[in-house]
Amino acid sequence: MVRRRLLYRGTIQGVGFRPAVYRAAACLGLGGFVKNLRSEVLVEVQGSAEAVDAFPRALEPSLPAAARIERVEVTDIPAQSVDEAVFQILESASSPYSFPPVPPDLATCPDCRRELLDPSDRRYLYPFITCTQCGPRYTILARTPFDRVNTSMRPFAQCPECAREYADPMNRRFHSQTNSCRLCGPRLRCVDAGGADLPGDPLEEAIGALARGEIVAVQGIGGFHLAADPSRPQAMEKLRDAKERQRKPFALMVRDIEEARALCELTSAEEAILGSTESPIVIAPRRLRAPVHLAAASDTDTLGLLLPYTPLHILLFLLPTVPIPYGHLVMTSGNRANEPIVTDPDEARATLGGVARLFLVNDRRIISRADDSIARVGSGAKPFLLRRSRGFVPRLIRTETALDGVVLGLGGDLKSAPALGRGRDIHLSAYLGDLDDPTTMSQFDLQVQAMQELYGVAPDRLVHDMHPLYRSTRWAERFEADGARQSRTGPARLAVQHHFAHILSVMAEHGLEEAIGLAFDGTGYGTDGTTWGGEFLHATRSDFRRLGHFEPFGLPGGEAAVLNPARIALSILGPRANVADALTGLDDRQIALVRAMLEKGVNCPLCSSLGRIFDAAAAVLGLVDRVTYEGEGPIRLEGAALRARAQGAGAPDEGTALALLPFKEGFTIDSRPLLEELLAQRRRRPVGELALLFHHAVAFASIEGARRMRRETGIAALALSGGVFQNLLLRELLLPLLIQEGFHVFLNEKAPPGDGGISVGQVWFAPK
Repeated sequence: MVRRRLLYRGTIQGVGFRPAVYRAAACLGLGGFVKNLRSEVLVEVQGSAEAVDAFPRALEPSLPAAARIERVEVTDIPAQSVDEAVFQILESASSPYSFPPVPPDLATCPDCRRELLDPSDRRYLYPFITCTQCGPRYTILARTPFDRVNTSMRPFAQCPECAREYADPMNRRFHSQTNSCRLCGPRLRCVDAGGADLPGDPLEEAIGALARGEIVAVQGIGGFHLAADPSRPQAMEKLRDAKERQRKPFALMVRDIEEARALCELTSAEEAILGSTESPIVIAPRRLRAPVHLAAASDTDTLGLLLPYTPLHILLFLLPTVPIPYGHLVMTSGNRANEPIVTDPDEARATLGGVARLFLVNDRRIISRADDSIARVGSGAKPFLLRRSRGFVPRLIRTETALDGVVLGLGGDLKSAPALGRGRDIHLSAYLGDLDDPTTMSQFDLQVQAMQELYGVAPDRLVHDMHPLYRSTRWAERFEADGARQSRTGPARLAVQHHFAHILSVMAEHGLEEAIGLAFDGTGYGTDGTTWGGEFLHATRSDFRRLGHFEPFGLPGGEAAVLNPARIALSILGPRANVADALTGLDDRQIALVRAMLEKGVNCPLCSSLGRIFDAAAAVLGLVDRVTYEGEGPIRLEGAALRARAQGAGAPDEGTALALLPFKEGFTIDSRPLLEELLAQRRRRPVGELALLFHHAVAFASIEGARRMRRETGIAALALSGGVFQNLLLRELLLPLLIQEGFHVFLNEKAPPGDGGISVGQVWFAPK
C-alpha cells in the first residue's frame, strides 16, 4: 500500500477537473481525496503501487477540454494506517498565497447544446444551461476559490434535482458551481426602456422585435450586446448614430459554422478558434458572394464573425416556436461611443434606452465586465489576439523567472488593460477602452482595485508609461501623492518608455532577458520628447538602446493630421511636392495651410511612426480621406494588398524595395521615396498592386534593420510588437524571411501586440 500527493496548478478550478480526478481514481480502486486550494488542486491517492503509478495515465484522457495543467508537483508520502476504500472530494481549503488561476468564461459545450434543444430534456430551451465544461466563470466570481458561495450564483438555491446532480460524482454536473434549471436558476425577462415586463415569452418578444428591424439589448456573460438585423437599413443607421461609428465595422454573430463558411473564406485554423471554448470574434476574409447588405456591417474586405457562445445566443437563432429567416445578426458591444460595455440591466436601460427598444435581461449579476475578445489567425495557423477579454481573461501569463515583489503595470491610455504580477504569474486584465472617456477612467480605477482585492495583494512597484500627459500617468502620480499625504509608504513609481514596454511584453511571454526588437505602432512618447512608432531597439529587462528608426516627419496640426492623413502624406513628400488633385483629403486652401505650417515649423510635432506612414500611404492611394476609427487607413491598405496578392500580383526584389525605403547614415529609414513612387504610379497601376508594393518594401526594410541590429549586438533573438503587427499581411511577408535569415523570432501570443499588452511589458521591467 503506497500513498502519493500530487499538487496541480493551472486552469483547473471551475472546469470539471475534480470530477475527472474522482473518476480516474475510482476506476483504479484508489482511496484518497481531491480538494481545491486557493491556487492549486491537491490530490492524494492511496492503493497498490501499480494503481498509484497508473493514476496520471488514467486521468489524462478524461481531462475536461477547458482544463489547462501547467505544473504538477509529485511527492511520495506515508500511507494512511486507516484503509481508504473510497475516494472523496473534499471542501475547498486555504493555502499559502500565490496567484490563484481563476477559470475564464467558457462557451456552451456540445452536451449542453444538445440538451438545450432536446424536447425530452428537463432543461429544454432553458437559456442558462451549464455544466462543469461551460458557462460563466470569471465574470460571476467575487472572490477565490471558485465555489458557488463566492459567485453571483449564490442567491439561487439548487432545487432537489439540481442538488442531486451536483452531489453525484458520475454526473457531468458534479460540483458544477453554475448548475441550475428553470425551477431554481436565473430568470429571463424582456422589458421595455421603462423596465416594464412585456407579455409573452421573453425570447419570442426579442426575436419578433429583431425581425421587425428593431434593436434589442441582450444581457450576455460579460456585459450587454446591441443586436440588430444588418439587412434593415434604419436599424443600422440608428446603431451607427448611437455609437458614433460612421464606418467602423460591426461584429456579426452567425447561427453556426455553415453560416460562417457562407460569409467568409475560412481556414481550418479559423474554424477551430471560432468553435473553441474561448469563442472570440475572428477577423476573416469576406466571400465575394456574401450578401450585399453586409456592407452595412463592414465595408472592408473582412468580417468579424463569432458563433453563439451562450444558450441565450443559441436560442436567438434556433428557438423552435419562432422560425427566423436570417442566419446572422450584428452583435456589437452594448455601450455608447468610447464607453465601457454596460453590465447592469438598470444601467443598460439608462444608457441604451434611446438605442434599443427592448431589453433581454436576467437576474444573475455580472461582477466583472468582459467584452468579446478579437483574434486573427496568422502565419503557421497560429491565432493572435487584437483584444484580450472574455474567454481568455483571467488566464495567467506564466514567466520563466520570478518577479521581484508585486508589480502593477498601468498600461497606456489607448486600449487600456492594466496588469498585476507576482512570483511567476502575470494577470492581464480584460480590455477596458480608451481612458480619454471619463466613464472608462472610472472603470480603470475600479479594475485596478478589483485585481488587488481578487488576489489579496498591494503592489510594491507601480509602473506606467513615460508620457507625462497620459491619464494613467497622472493616476500614478495621484496614487503616489495620496500615499505621501497619508504618511504611508506606497509603491515605488517608475516610468517605462512605450516602445520599450512593447518589446518587454514579448520578452515576458517568452522568458527573454535580452533581445533586439521591432516596435512598430501609431504613437508613443519618446525619450527625446517626440512621437515614436518605427523603432529598432536593443532591450534588456532594465534598459534599452534606440539603434534605428524611420526618419521623423512633421504632423501638421498634431491630432488633426492623424484624422486627416493626407496632411501626413504631404509632410513626408515635402511641402513643395506636386499633389494637386492627388490627395483627396485636402482641398487647395488646406494644402496651402499645411504647406505654410510645414515651412514655418508651426504646430508640426515630429513623428517617426510607421503606423502614420501606413496612414499616409492609404491617403496617397485614395483609400481614406477622413479617418473615422483607429487603423482605418492601414486596414483598407492591407485589404487592397491582400486582394492583389490573391490575384497574382508580383513582389519586388529586395534591391528595389530597399531603394524605395533607403537607409540613411545613422540608421534612419527614409519613407519619402516610397510615397513618391506610390504617388507617381497611382494612375498607372492598380491600387492593390501599389498597396502590396508598400507592404513588401516595409518587410524588406524591417529585415535589413534586423540585420544591422544583429551585426551591432550579436543577438539573434528578435521580438516583434506594436499595433502594426496586427497587420496579417506584413506578418506573413516578414516572418518566413526573418526565420530564413537565421533570426529567432518571438511575437506576442497571450497578450495583444497593440497597446492592450504593454502593461505586461511594464510588469516585466526590472529596474537596476
